Amino acid sequence: MTQDSTPTPQSTPPESSLPARLAASIGQRLVQLGKKPRILLILLAGWSLLAVLTQVFVNSGLFLDTHNADLDGALGGFALSFNAAPLVLLYLYCWRDPGHYHSVFWLALVQQAGIIAGVLYQWIIGTFSFESILVPLVGSVVLGVFSFLQLFKPKADEA
Repeated sequence: MTQDSTPTPQSTPPESSLPARLAASIGQRLVQLGKKPRILLILLAGWSLLAVLTQVFVNSGLFLDTHNADLDGALGGFALSFNAAPLVLLYLYCWRDPGHYHSVFWLALVQQAGIIAGVLYQWIIGTFSFESILVPLVGSVVLGVFSFLQLFKPKADEA
């Protein structure tokens, strides 16, 4: 026999690729979760509830720290007016039948675009530091992308 009949050991991947494969697997699972309309509606409701909590707990290091300064202006009350509260209820209502209320994802896309534009504007004019807008920016981009994907998904995948 010209060839050696002993089996060759399979090449084992380097140890550094295990965390990369694990991260990719987790990332793929999260993307699959985000593509499910009911899961996305719950995430959107939670994100809107987080916006409301940010307005409730002013002067908190976690949410919004005004450093005990007054928020003034004739229309200053709009800044902390709990405007995301109705969206929490709407997303939860639509959660019952995402196929029937499919157009809610247009609203979600517009909401996320508004948040992205708002935090970038406040960062550009110097109201907030980049660290203060990073979580709202990333969260809204992710939810906006998933909302966009919901809008153009075939109807058979609605379940």
